[in-house]
Amino acid sequence: MTKGMSLIGPRPERPAFCAEFEKRIHGWHYRTMVTPGLSGLAQVTGGYDLLPKEKVVLDLWEIGAF
Repeated sequence: MTKGMSLIGPRPERPAFCAEFEKRIHGWHYRTMVTPGLSGLAQVTGGYDLLPKEKVVLDLWEIGAF
């Protein structure tokens, strides 16, 4: 765990993907307004099987921005 991370929270995405996701997925930028975490609702419920647009719905619900 790094200084800028918490245990629970939306898992950070690689910067190369973030710019593209911000263009295509409504609400993606809200994920960056909270401290990223090692694990969150999206990882617990679906992990790598979820599409980015499915992950953002779970992440926004988790942080209360939905």
